[in-house]
Amino acid sequence: MYLKNRNAEMFRKIAPVLVMLLVPTAFVHAQAPSLENPSGSGAMAPGLTALPGGSAAILSWIEKDGEDHVLKLSRFEGDSFAEAGEIARGRDWFANWADTPAVHARADGAWIAHWLEKSAESTYAYDVRVTFSTDEGKSWSPARTPHADGTPTEHGFVSYFPADRQRTGMVWLDGRETGAARDGHDHEGFMTLRTAMIEADGTIGPDRLIDDSVCDCCQTAGGTTALGPVVAYRNRTSEEIRDIAVVRRTADGWTEPRLVHADGWKIGGCPVNGPSLLADGMQVVVAWFTMAGDEPKVRFAVSNDAGATFGPPVTRSPGTALGRVQLAWINDGFALSWMEEDQDGAARLRIAHYSLQGELLDDLALGQLDGGRVSGFPRIATVDNRLLVAWTASEQDKGTRVMTALVDLDRPEN
Repeated sequence: MYLKNRNAEMFRKIAPVLVMLLVPTAFVHAQAPSLENPSGSGAMAPGLTALPGGSAAILSWIEKDGEDHVLKLSRFEGDSFAEAGEIARGRDWFANWADTPAVHARADGAWIAHWLEKSAESTYAYDVRVTFSTDEGKSWSPARTPHADGTPTEHGFVSYFPADRQRTGMVWLDGRETGAARDGHDHEGFMTLRTAMIEADGTIGPDRLIDDSVCDCCQTAGGTTALGPVVAYRNRTSEEIRDIAVVRRTADGWTEPRLVHADGWKIGGCPVNGPSLLADGMQVVVAWFTMAGDEPKVRFAVSNDAGATFGPPVTRSPGTALGRVQLAWINDGFALSWMEEDQDGAARLRIAHYSLQGELLDDLALGQLDGGRVSGFPRIATVDNRLLVAWTASEQDKGTRVMTALVDLDRPEN
């Protein structure tokens, strides 16, 4: 685990792990053959997005081209990836292992993509940049910024939720209050959670505040239920309790934050380990990492009332979890992926398949990954009821490469 302390503005390594490649383990209940993709040497920060209809997905990643960072994408369909395309490039990007670009696919066929761009010399001064495509990524609009504060502070950890077929909501962590002292006070403000609407033509409406005190650098997650949007994120109290909260948008606006579960994790810095969320009809699933009680663990909880309340959490990998959770709908249930340490202290990727009632259907380990920041945040997406997996791996020259695999869940053991 890594801890980001706002006062020191740095990450601290908590749990070192060995560097190893993907290999079979005794936990594997499904084959996970390596799958070639068009990313090049030095690629990092993979993203996966399932396309409407469930028969294809988009893989996105960052590569270097000379002094430029380049955001690329490739469509996966059938059993292979298409030739890589380019979304955007620039020399002043903030490219890192945790706050990564992504592509969102709208129901009407439009695609939205974002990345982070430096706004000043300070390490943590960067803006969100958003672009829009109506021809499946062949061309992209000029980039826009969803926040108009103009402060040289952090803006990132973006997630999306469908508003309707032609509009998309986005949420992000916004650091406009964390810079120089505000309103005559001599202390820093807190990271905030804000939202804006991307309209049908790709223009972005004004940003609005959702929560004025959230964890500084944990991923956000969004979705839409039968009753409206729901967003999960790591909250932050004045006592430095940083548990996972959800907010819902109703006819009266955004609700007050409500904890998915009161873990009671008190921590004086950001663990860089946010939640994942699925929403469909009245069901919401939220997964997260916590070290409450000084025991690392991954948890998930299910709501049957559109995120208003959640059932008791299910705990995975107590004592060995590293977190970095991801969720995906699959086979009348959902898949949960996370990273943990094995008995030798190496990192590996775990995937579990659950029914909508929370019954465990399959439980597998895909093998060992690079430890620390190198593997980034593994991603999963469902394509034709198979699970597409992407992560970052190290190369012999100390560079990185994006790796992909395809998993069939619930196959009989050999």
